[in-house]
Amino acid sequence: MRSGILLWNKGLFRQQLRAVTWIGVFLSLALVIMLPLSMFIREMTLRNDQFFGGYANYDGILNPLFEFSIPFQLMAFCSFPVLIGIILLNFMTNKSATDFFHSLPFKRGTILTNVYITGAITLFVPLVITGILTAVLYPFLTDQFYTIPDIFKWIGLSYLIMLFMFILTVAVGVFVGNALLHGALTYTVIIVPALIILLALTNLQYYVQGLALTTYTEMLLTNGIFFGRLIELTQTPFSLLEYLVYTLIAAALIAFSYFAYAKRPSEATDQTIVFPFFRYVFLYSLTLFVMLISGFYFTEIQQGSFIWTIVGYMLGAFIAYTILQMILQKTLRLTWPWKGFVVYAVVVTLLIIPVNLVAGFYENKVPDAGAVESVEITSPNSRNNFSYYEEGTETPSLTNPEAIEMVTAIHDQLIDHTYNRLAGNWSTVSINYTLEDGSTLSREYDVDYDFLKEVTLELRSTQTFKEAYDPVYLASASDQLNYIMLYSNQNGEPIRIADEEEMQELIAAMKDDLEVLPSEELALDWSPQSAGEVQFSMNLPYDYHAGITKNHENTIEWMNENGYGDALFLPENIEEVTVAKSEGNEFFREVDTIVYENRLSPDDLNVPTITITDQEQIEELFDLGDSNSYGDYTIFYRVNDGYSFLGLNESEAPEFITSQFD
Repeated sequence: MRSGILLWNKGLFRQQLRAVTWIGVFLSLALVIMLPLSMFIREMTLRNDQFFGGYANYDGILNPLFEFSIPFQLMAFCSFPVLIGIILLNFMTNKSATDFFHSLPFKRGTILTNVYITGAITLFVPLVITGILTAVLYPFLTDQFYTIPDIFKWIGLSYLIMLFMFILTVAVGVFVGNALLHGALTYTVIIVPALIILLALTNLQYYVQGLALTTYTEMLLTNGIFFGRLIELTQTPFSLLEYLVYTLIAAALIAFSYFAYAKRPSEATDQTIVFPFFRYVFLYSLTLFVMLISGFYFTEIQQGSFIWTIVGYMLGAFIAYTILQMILQKTLRLTWPWKGFVVYAVVVTLLIIPVNLVAGFYENKVPDAGAVESVEITSPNSRNNFSYYEEGTETPSLTNPEAIEMVTAIHDQLIDHTYNRLAGNWSTVSINYTLEDGSTLSREYDVDYDFLKEVTLELRSTQTFKEAYDPVYLASASDQLNYIMLYSNQNGEPIRIADEEEMQELIAAMKDDLEVLPSEELALDWSPQSAGEVQFSMNLPYDYHAGITKNHENTIEWMNENGYGDALFLPENIEEVTVAKSEGNEFFREVDTIVYENRLSPDDLNVPTITITDQEQIEELFDLGDSNSYGDYTIFYRVNDGYSFLGLNESEAPEFITSQFD
């Protein structure tokens, strides 16, 4: 290291470029196949096809060249830069190569500068070649779904993604002494930090009631993981702020890599992780990661109690710590370093203490209704997903003071509620407050369905809530309604209503029913016994959906008057049902064969059965039975694609059933 050269060196550049030339060639071939060659093949196919299904009416929000083959492009953008970085820094993982490079008359900064320049050029040239071929192909395309400026935009966006991946790979490579671990750690650095936070929050819900897990999860998966953000590009392109953030992160990684490389010991090629501090980061962060996964597995997947959560933590931490020590020490004949594990266990245990102290404050915090500007209250079990709303519009919320007071009162009751996870009949409700001072407060609760239905009844009965959340009112107030579809278990094909006058009459009838019925939002009954479902097809990225039950008298009356009544699934439209006495596990296997496999009919059962044709008795059975639930009696009825069934227990069975099986 006798030379004072700090920047690019021609000889060193050529030597490093030769090492990655073939990778650049393969990247060029991959991009050419994904774009100009694929477009050429598609063009030839379309010209010989009577049906022309081109992209001429492309209306996506991302660059059309990027969307043309985005899954394959993203795989290339996230793999080739990493491979190039590993090859260019491969000399750091071999002692003879390290000694040779460090004996050259260059400072370490010069070597690293040439690594960055070589990688940047190797990634850029294939993009330029692909862009030129795509531009040459453009005049010959029948379907010119992109423009020449789109090519430059594609080159710019693609280069930024690959350059970021390359810079990260180089920065990671300075800290490792093994090529295989170099690649694995690069992807680990991208994924694991956000996943550790996500898993910590997931496990935190076992200690903190009301944790707004869904809100945090969506934010972390889409913004906290670079790969997740790339997948979301077709829906939400990078903002100027994101470009700035990624640029600053890349700049910081470059500066950090120069500093670390200057401090890296030359003899570190025999070390898995070069710097002692980062060995501990590697060891304990991944131990924590596996520990949280193990706790999640025993609790969520195996539905274990809190004791099993602790068992999962201990097993996961022990296994991860042991394997990671083997990697660091590069031996299977490990002398287990128990002191480090004990220190880790003590630190994790001590961290639980402040969690418990803060949990009580977090759980019991309900904002004063007077300090709330607006509030959103939703359930993912609803037919309508209000979390995915048209860009530029606000999600439905309540601003009426009386409605806000009702929500805070519901919030108070949710805090004290304990749901039965094993019962299976539970739902999730999310509450998001926007306070007068501009801050937000989010909570999420798992509750028994019947409790949620009861506690929200008053709110769901208000006109304010219906106008904000009920799909009937939302469709009525929108100018984007195209047509209405009616679905039911009684009718195999949906019925389409496109006449403007009929649509308005149907909406008016549904509104009349809502005058006396609460909205089904927040407390949706997914029972297939419902009369049907109405889909309001909107000129939006989403549609509205509303259910019809036998209580929607005005809606059913309008359907009957306009010739749509036969399509509704109502007990009075069912000609007969078959009732069987449930007998043993073999019987229930036969039920599954009838309902889910359509290979048998109720007449094929090897148990006594009776047929009910009286309409009043059929309606009573539907009122008493539980849909798709096993009971002492099983009630089969026809649906459009076969059979469905109700379960009825002996204690609730009417006399006209029990008397016939005595």
